[in-house]
Amino acid sequence: MVFWGPIFARLGSPIVTSAAQKNLHGGESAPRAPRGLQRRAGFTLVELLVVIAIIGVLIALLLPAVQAAREAGRRSTCLNNLRQIGTALEGYHASLGVYPPAYVVANTKKSGTINGVSFPDNNGNGPSGFGWGALLLPQLEQNPLHQQFNFRLACWATENLAAARTKVSVFLCPSASGGDDGFAVAKGEGDAWNPTLSPTPYSPEIVFAHSHYVTNAGIHQPWGRITAFNDFEEDEEVTAGGQTTPATIDGSFYRNGRIRAAHFGDGLSNTVFIGEHSSVLSDKTWVGVVPFSATCPKPPFPSACNSGGAFVAAHSGPDTHDRPEVVIHAPNNPFGHTDEMYGEHPGGSNVLYGDGSVHFIPESCDPFVWVAMSTRDSGEPFNWPGQ
Repeated sequence: MVFWGPIFARLGSPIVTSAAQKNLHGGESAPRAPRGLQRRAGFTLVELLVVIAIIGVLIALLLPAVQAAREAGRRSTCLNNLRQIGTALEGYHASLGVYPPAYVVANTKKSGTINGVSFPDNNGNGPSGFGWGALLLPQLEQNPLHQQFNFRLACWATENLAAARTKVSVFLCPSASGGDDGFAVAKGEGDAWNPTLSPTPYSPEIVFAHSHYVTNAGIHQPWGRITAFNDFEEDEEVTAGGQTTPATIDGSFYRNGRIRAAHFGDGLSNTVFIGEHSSVLSDKTWVGVVPFSATCPKPPFPSACNSGGAFVAAHSGPDTHDRPEVVIHAPNNPFGHTDEMYGEHPGGSNVLYGDGSVHFIPESCDPFVWVAMSTRDSGEPFNWPGQ
């Protein structure tokens, strides 16, 4: 056996038993290498780096898909919010025979001061000031919050400020990145419908809850009317550039509006009721409107501030007050008008139609189609995809 061991080793014998090892070495097993010289099983540095690189590539490939899935979930929530609001509007109309106004002013000519805020402003804004969202609270299963408000007082009255700060999830879109915890309402320093770019806070402070949805006022901005036509009882005749044009209130919602389903000659299924407005552009609220208040764009949007009516509403243009510019701002207009509809979903914005259906309006929407969709009884025909 002494001679066969080396022979078997040279012949490549696959097995050498422990007993054979003992015999080969005089009854003792072969000595082991010192512990520090034993080879350990594991990854080399190069192998580890390769694995890390592969994981990084996989993450880079999966991240867009994960982000798309998250946005799909956020967009679904926004769609469901609009559907709930649509159901609430139908319930309100069934109960009262009219849709809620964009906001309420009991007397556009009454003057006074409440909680440090004087009224009326040049646009006739005053108490109560409560907005469409506050009026819809019972239909949105928010009766406890509705009961916290005293609707006989101004929406900015001290007694209403605690309830006015309440976050209501149905008014918030998860895709909106500009805030959802409420904001301090600011006072404009210029005209009521053309405030400066540097509004100042009210004293004492007035904080309203956010809304990422606004009502549709139509082509013209009702908050831009001159004092003589504040009550919206007749068309305002606007003369600019040698041309006189009536500024008709032709949208679904406006101050003190009492619009019924029968007023929609274009059809409820062809008229926008509510749309998104992200707080990344400017702050909006469901609570109401404070006299002399101003809503301003956030950086980097270059547009100008707007008056209080734009806290609860948007319009499509071309407003006759804007002549000679005649601007149409379809959803997600990159200029960032504070009175346009604006969503942070890739490629467009969600809107609610009068029939309760919800549609995604792409940024590439024809501006004149958007104008037709924004009026309730103007007779403009249009063929929108999916209808």
